[in-house]
Amino acid sequence: MEGVRYDDAVKAIDTLKDILKESFTIIVRDATIQRFEYTFEALWKFLKAWLKEREGIICNSPKACFREAFSS
Repeated sequence: MEGVRYDDAVKAIDTLKDILKESFTIIVRDATIQRFEYTFEALWKFLKAWLKEREGIICNSPKACFREAFSS
């Protein structure tokens, strides 16, 4: 499961990087926003799976997952 989530997150980051190279237009702006949202979703879901599998930490929201990931 974690591997699939990781692959999804990497692909999402790659598509976000690609759109950021484009010249500005309203359509590109809207596409960038959509890709950012998708990337954020993919990243926090990967983080959720990683924390559960590796650390035994259960978090059910993006805020909780990022808080756990960055706590000492």
